[in-house]
Amino acid sequence: MEYIKKEYAAYNIHVIKTDVFKTVTLEINFLRKIKKEEITTRNFLSEILVQSSKNYPSKRLLALKSNDLYNANISTQNSRIGNFSDLSFSLQFLNEKYTEIGMQKKSIEFFFDTIFNPNVKDNNFDLKSFNIVKEAIKTEIKSVKDNMTKYALIKMLEKMGKDEPYTYIGFGYLEDLEKITTENLYEYYKDILRSDKVDIFVVGDVDVEEIVSLVNNNLKINTVKKELGNPVIEHDKIRSRLSKVSEWENIIQSKLNIGCKLKNLSEFERKYVLLVYNEILGGSSESKLFKNVREKNSLVYYVNSALKIYDNLLMIYCGLNKKDSDKALNIIKKEMTNMKKGNILDEEIKVAKEGIITSLNTITDSPARIISLYFSKELTSGDDINKRIEMVNKVTKEDIISLASKIKIDTVYLMYGEDN
Repeated sequence: MEYIKKEYAAYNIHVIKTDVFKTVTLEINFLRKIKKEEITTRNFLSEILVQSSKNYPSKRLLALKSNDLYNANISTQNSRIGNFSDLSFSLQFLNEKYTEIGMQKKSIEFFFDTIFNPNVKDNNFDLKSFNIVKEAIKTEIKSVKDNMTKYALIKMLEKMGKDEPYTYIGFGYLEDLEKITTENLYEYYKDILRSDKVDIFVVGDVDVEEIVSLVNNNLKINTVKKELGNPVIEHDKIRSRLSKVSEWENIIQSKLNIGCKLKNLSEFERKYVLLVYNEILGGSSESKLFKNVREKNSLVYYVNSALKIYDNLLMIYCGLNKKDSDKALNIIKKEMTNMKKGNILDEEIKVAKEGIITSLNTITDSPARIISLYFSKELTSGDDINKRIEMVNKVTKEDIISLASKIKIDTVYLMYGEDN
């Protein structure tokens, strides 16, 4: 892969040239500091822009045009990256080497026309498209309990911090949805073009100068942007005593979640040692938690640990019967204490590193993961794949023990139901 970055006052273009894929993927990211009250609006905006446009004023017409371009696919996502909100639009189309000359230009023009030529009249978004999107978002917000594992994690995070970005619900909020109008949504859209930091990524077997020229000719953004700072959330305070919360829900299988805060980590610890620690603790079927809580003691149906690196959080979650929750918690705490004491086998470290490196080596199999890699480099001066593998291999047992003392259990959240 060859990486080329073009910097302009209003945006940056990142081209990752590779001949691995038959497709070309182009993604534009709008980034700003997150505000809870804007989440629903950004979700709404992401959906309405791909619902219709000025030149294609219905979903059907957009689909027909997409078919004309050999099924060029446009998708969108609004997500949180630590302190930031990332509104992204992605285009994937067949490289014109496999279609016909001129399709690259036509596909990119169609993509940018969809984003920058919205279906707006008299400073209002099209009402029909607006109502379709509003109902879809309302349904999505109300579906938050459809996945009780995720819902229990949301509830735990809410207990961990007051008004912290990691407590925000990605679906949005009904009370904010009702405040959105066709007019103020368009005003917010214009504000995004003026204010958000913009990065464009292109992955594929492309002529760099040609693709950069196409982007520059179609990208209708010219406002100089300021740097946003650090996306990583730092915790000012850590509880001296953990908080335990139990809540009833109409569920059959209870959920035990443990939220841990991380403080004063070095960059090496946050980017690399933490990965190895998590893999050993609960990140795989070879982990301590899987072997000792699930297999040896048969206390849970599943158990995992997961990282939210930009939030400086580690989460442990499991499904179980309420009567087993205290036993499971005690074993989990014991395994975390054991890691602080250095009860870690060389084989466990070896297996953990192998799993992480295998995952790193598969990044180049996916355009989306390649973009994610280079986006993280842009946000936090991250390393490339080879450097990441080198740094993972440098992690020692002593590094893991030192890190373990910086992981503090903040909240134990039990959602229990009908198994009692």
